[in-house]
Amino acid sequence: MIRYGVLGLVAMLTVAAPAWAGGEQSPGPSLPSTTTPFKVTTQPFPASRAVSAPLPESLTAVPEHRHQHRHATTIVAAPIAAPAPQVIVVQQPVYYQTAAAAPSECVSPGYWAYRWVPYTTTQTVWVQGSWAADGSWTDSHWESRPYSSGYYDPIWVPGQPYSC
Repeated sequence: MIRYGVLGLVAMLTVAAPAWAGGEQSPGPSLPSTTTPFKVTTQPFPASRAVSAPLPESLTAVPEHRHQHRHATTIVAAPIAAPAPQVIVVQQPVYYQTAAAAPSECVSPGYWAYRWVPYTTTQTVWVQGSWAADGSWTDSHWESRPYSSGYYDPIWVPGQPYSC
């Protein structure tokens, strides 16, 4: 906040410096005196004697440069006000509602487990020729045989209530 006040004071001094230097104008574009009713001065403004008095001719006349594309820029710097009000932050405790089991029973937490999932399929295999126990010959051939396997499947076991 102080930094902005100092920057505003520097800006105001750079605008008012030509007026303090003896009335010399700044190197910027010159503006006709009838484009704005504001005056830059180092003296305080005198109090108005009559609020309902008509404006002087120089302030009510419309400038002759109607097609001029340059607009008048007025810089008004406000005096630096009192510092901003102090903010006091008071921390308040925050309570979160938690799910609680009944006092007479407890709950075991849930967990991940694996279960064996068996499956059986058939597989075609080549069987070599061989002699049987009774002395007969069996030729080589293709034969379907059962094949058993399985896999582990992950499962979630939910929590279980029990008596404490």
